[in-house]
Amino acid sequence: MAKRSENNPLQRVEELKAQRARELQAIVDRLTGEVAALEARLAATDDQSERIMLKAEIVHFNAALDRLQGGAYRTKRRKPPESGLPVPAVPPGGPLPKQGGAAAPLDFES
Repeated sequence: MAKRSENNPLQRVEELKAQRARELQAIVDRLTGEVAALEARLAATDDQSERIMLKAEIVHFNAALDRLQGGAYRTKRRKPPESGLPVPAVPPGGPLPKQGGAAAPLDFES
């Protein structure tokens, strides 16, 4: 194991981050191995109830792997690609207003 630095707190923080990354990678490797073993068992069995159970476990482990590898920010809802396209405004129903505003002549006889 590497010698810990006790004098520099920033270096200690970096060492802790590196240790957490190694631990996380070990967990990911273990889960990946479990998924591979479950897929091998799934391919080898013909029992329908066991196949259902194995598929459920594979889905569970893959979801855990996605959360571990992607982090919390990966699961944010995203806008669809067409959300940034300009769309022409649709006028409200009914007649359009007359031009001119208050200076427009008011002709009620025509």
